[in-house]
Amino acid sequence: MAMQYPDKLYWPGSPQYSNETQGFWSKTTVLEPYCVFSPDSAEDVAIALSAFNSTQTQFAIRGNGHMTVKGAASTNQGVLVVLTRMREMTMSPSSLVASLGPGLTWLEVYDWIEPFGRAVLGGRYAPVGVSGFLLGGGISFYSGQYGWGANSVKNFELVTASGQILEVNSTSYPDLFWALKGGSGNFGVVTRFDVTTYPGSNVYAGTIEYDSSAITAFIEALEAFVSPGGGIDDPTSAILPNMDIDPSSGTMTANAFVFNNGNNTSSFDNFTSLSTLSSTVQVKKYNDFIAESVSSGNRSFRDVFYATGLKASSESINLINQTISGDAITALKNISGASVALSIQPIGRSWLEAAKSSGGDAIDLDPGNGSLIAMNLYVEWSNESDDATIAQFAQSILAKLDNSAKAVGLYYPFVYINDAGMGENPFSLYGNGRSLETMRATRSKYDPTAMFQYLQPGGFKLGI
Repeated sequence: MAMQYPDKLYWPGSPQYSNETQGFWSKTTVLEPYCVFSPDSAEDVAIALSAFNSTQTQFAIRGNGHMTVKGAASTNQGVLVVLTRMREMTMSPSSLVASLGPGLTWLEVYDWIEPFGRAVLGGRYAPVGVSGFLLGGGISFYSGQYGWGANSVKNFELVTASGQILEVNSTSYPDLFWALKGGSGNFGVVTRFDVTTYPGSNVYAGTIEYDSSAITAFIEALEAFVSPGGGIDDPTSAILPNMDIDPSSGTMTANAFVFNNGNNTSSFDNFTSLSTLSSTVQVKKYNDFIAESVSSGNRSFRDVFYATGLKASSESINLINQTISGDAITALKNISGASVALSIQPIGRSWLEAAKSSGGDAIDLDPGNGSLIAMNLYVEWSNESDDATIAQFAQSILAKLDNSAKAVGLYYPFVYINDAGMGENPFSLYGNGRSLETMRATRSKYDPTAMFQYLQPGGFKLGI
């Protein structure tokens, strides 16, 4: 490969190597691969995978490096393949399908697509990348209407373990098409996503910041939103609320990203009527709304995500707050730079119905089980010496929350893989436990030597 790709293979000590090996959301995931390969076509990827297979060389694939699981998108034992150069953005003549490269961020996509008057189901934070988002399902502000981001994919260009380049869709390889929607990197390397576009227009949206004096009212507003008849039942309304804990001071503040592309914005009255530190909520272009989050993931801290699921109810909101807040302050008050965010992501029944009607996916949540909350615990800190303390806290507090939720009938068996942490097992919960066997059979069919289980060992694996 060094002879064939002298301009695409980067070695330690080069500025390209330094840039690409540092390109991760969290400093905890920065590793030292033997070298970095930066392909710009599916053919390049196919040649690389064939070389890895024949030499039994370990590798990792990085889109935009959002996952905080160490080793998911880098390696100390092999080659890091970065998809940075794969930045295709093309629109079909009808403007109904957009083709996107895996090396893009969603803000880049939104800025590009805005003049077409169309929308796509992409990430809610500006720095999030296209590839990992779609392969992990993908929570979009439009999901209440159209389902997971993955449900919008009409075709995947996929490079398999054998180096074949496949066009995977509902008619060519329907089993693989289903498994890729939520299956992460277990089936190959996706080098192009052809996604459905939807009618786009200005939206009612913005970011609201609250100080500690508004927390009680903020929690009450959130309880109302997730209760029957609240905003969770309006497919055109979405909210991304965060409760932020500062362990050193023992205080809690909050913020919320709100979104509506319908005609009734009353779902947010309980939030917009509160006393705020700041608010940008108004009618605006969608890309301008997402640009408000451009500072998220500034990549200068150590961060970790963990995830779980609860039934959507006011009781679940209270349980999350009561279980985590006090313990976070006690456990982390002396940790330098520590902060904790509780990101409470409502997923309504209409979302799950839209996912089903689009053809389904490996995640396969049953609308009949009602709405849910995808809860993300997000911890940030400064020093590597505190890594073990943070991991122990995050894992123990999530176990405590799960046990408490089960005890009162509020647990929902779902872990959103794009927010999952080390040691969690999202695939075992897909389809209430039914999807995993089918996913493994599909993996065996298209990757019979289990290359993406053994030679790409990082991230969440299906197992054999």
